[in-house]
Amino acid sequence: MKDKVKKIAIGICLLVFLPCLGWTEELTGRDIALKMDSADNSLDGKCTAVMVINRKGQKLVRKMETYSKKYGPHERRLIKFIEPPDVRGIMYLTWSYEDIERDDDMWVFLPAESLVQRISGGGKKGSFMRSDFANEDIEQKEVDDDEHRLLRSEELSGVDCYVVERFSKKQKDTNYSKRIIWVRKDTWLPIKTEFYNKRGKQFKTAIYGGFKELKGILTLNKTMVEKARKWSKTLMQYDNVDYNIGLSDAIFEQGNLKR
Repeated sequence: MKDKVKKIAIGICLLVFLPCLGWTEELTGRDIALKMDSADNSLDGKCTAVMVINRKGQKLVRKMETYSKKYGPHERRLIKFIEPPDVRGIMYLTWSYEDIERDDDMWVFLPAESLVQRISGGGKKGSFMRSDFANEDIEQKEVDDDEHRLLRSEELSGVDCYVVERFSKKQKDTNYSKRIIWVRKDTWLPIKTEFYNKRGKQFKTAIYGGFKELKGILTLNKTMVEKARKWSKTLMQYDNVDYNIGLSDAIFEQGNLKR
């Protein structure tokens, strides 16, 4: 009888004191991915971007305009290159869908040939305009395109982060066996991603920085992607960012790319 009373007393103590010690239910990897996905609550947006590619001592600079718009759970994005002259007028259009059974659509318009080409399957693994970004990196990934696993919590550059492992559910359509992402606990934005190839080797890293708030939305200012062997890296810097401006649907129509 005494033992039973003692167990009840211990149980009551635990119920009283555990919340004070901060013991709460831990988030799952998918929970964190959902919070990342909802960090940008804009309806549409635009920006200019400069992409600087450094490869074996050679430098390529490309300037572009980017437009995006949400259609409920779906999203459309247009990237239009404006400099230098040899790439001016090239456009990438992506339509991303929430339904994981439906492949996202991607097209590229090549003005020199006045040709619109669909990019699908293995084509999405290719380099985006000779940079260290892949075509698949410019798509809007839906949360349930991937499996998510929370690995741990740790500090990175003095910032508390969750470290989340993400595996694509469509391995045939990706360069990556997995990605490991460091997510800030205070903003739910990534500050680092490691990319692993199909042999399980890390082959490139992305670092994100220069965050600033615009219209209540914390906005990424720059991304640096670097290959593991240090012979190639690409800096993407964003400027003139604006949100909720009422972009026309016509901007995102595949039939308007040639116009």
